Amino acid sequence: MQRQNVALIFGGRSPEHEVSIVTAHQVCAALAENHNVIPIYITKDGAWLTGDGLRELDTFTDGSLPTAAEFALVTVEFEDTPPGCGTFVVHPKRAGWFRAAQKTALPVDVVFPAIHGAHGEDGTLQGVLELMNLPYVGSGVVGSAVGMDKIMMKAILSENQLPIVPYLWWAQHQWNTDSAALLENVAAMLGYPVFVKPAVSGSSIGVSHVKNSEELAAAVELAGHYCHRILVEQAVQNPCEINCAVMGAQQVTASVCEQPMTDAAFLTFDDKYIHETRVNASATEGRSTPSAMAGAERKIPAPLSEELTLHIQELARQTFQVLDCAGVARIDFLMDADEHVYVNEINTIPGSFSFYLWEHDGVGFPQLVSQLIDVAFSVHAAKNSLVYSYNTNLLSHAGASFAKLKKGEKFGGTA
Repeated sequence: MQRQNVALIFGGRSPEHEVSIVTAHQVCAALAENHNVIPIYITKDGAWLTGDGLRELDTFTDGSLPTAAEFALVTVEFEDTPPGCGTFVVHPKRAGWFRAAQKTALPVDVVFPAIHGAHGEDGTLQGVLELMNLPYVGSGVVGSAVGMDKIMMKAILSENQLPIVPYLWWAQHQWNTDSAALLENVAAMLGYPVFVKPAVSGSSIGVSHVKNSEELAAAVELAGHYCHRILVEQAVQNPCEINCAVMGAQQVTASVCEQPMTDAAFLTFDDKYIHETRVNASATEGRSTPSAMAGAERKIPAPLSEELTLHIQELARQTFQVLDCAGVARIDFLMDADEHVYVNEINTIPGSFSFYLWEHDGVGFPQLVSQLIDVAFSVHAAKNSLVYSYNTNLLSHAGASFAKLKKGEKFGGTA
């Protein structure tokens, strides 16, 4: 079978830029077994670059990140392409003083987004790929956008009777003009402790655990650096965090559940990514193994009853489908001492694509990325089977109406 050309897009203008680089190189290694990988790295300034050296993690760990001076620039063009399609075009450096090197199109069959957070996981990149009419891995514009925006996500989950913790939200300008009233609302409706989060962020960046009104003010200021909309959630007392991944599109499968282990009130960025080891424990073996992206210790599978495991897996599938997701996503849950389970958030491009959860079911990382590409082609074919045009004589009626208008005659119409 012919090897497919996969454009792996990573980096981006996001606080999770470095996390994306690690995830992308894990994906690159897994893809290389059966696919041709075309790396497209988006710098922190927003330049799109490509080149063979971007496949190597050493390129990013030598003390500085790649720049446009080192690699070829990539742009998106729509001219000279099949109708309704776009192309990634490489612009090499000038070949001499008077003649620029010839630009070339990248032979992309499918795109694999590996950007976490803003401008990659939030529907913006997906919108570009929709305009280009390229198949791509993961959720579409809607699923990506609402999955990234915690306020919109909670509103949709609540409307669909999925369990969430009580919350409030406001825009930064409301806090600036009437913080006293908002503080009263938090005390009256949620009580303390609470969590304060930017509405759009990930990897616990900008998140604070708050015990009183004085801490709340500082937490709101911190969260406001990352988003102009602030979410305040009631804290679950003595919480247990449980995560479950879901994969597919119309038909979805839930993974084994995991339990991250920490004594802290919540997992910080360092807890998630810079811990030395990860525990990959099962019912029959409890061994600590090196992690490709070092992170918090975790138990896999989570030490839950079969009934509770099935309940969480079903909630994960429902959340995935209600938010119109595709590909793979990880749903994070909170559980209290009475085993009441709450949907905390969804990650539509989870770190490392949660490959370690699928490994427990015998799905290796190369097989996982191949399955995700198969889903991408299936979703793309379904979208292209829809009707995107509608034949009508509206313009002929409009032309006649405008002709009357030019002559000063009155004409009627409907809005």
